[in-house]
Amino acid sequence: MIMKNRLKILMAERGINSVSELHRMIQEQGHTMSRRTLDKFARNENNQVHYDTLITLCQVLNCQIHELLIIQEESND
Repeated sequence: MIMKNRLKILMAERGINSVSELHRMIQEQGHTMSRRTLDKFARNENNQVHYDTLITLCQVLNCQIHELLIIQEESND
């Protein structure tokens, strides 16, 4: 089992067209998150995530944690 995020899906549902736009929204709401952290998260390339990152994304995207993260079977590709 692996954990994946649905960040790009949530962004699309909310009309957010790019990670750059989301990063601006995060900053405008007074939160801090590095662009590198956000890029890695959006590409599902992170092995660990800080709680602050998850809280910020949930606040900015107005979602719950279960909408952002999913657990799925590993593919054997």
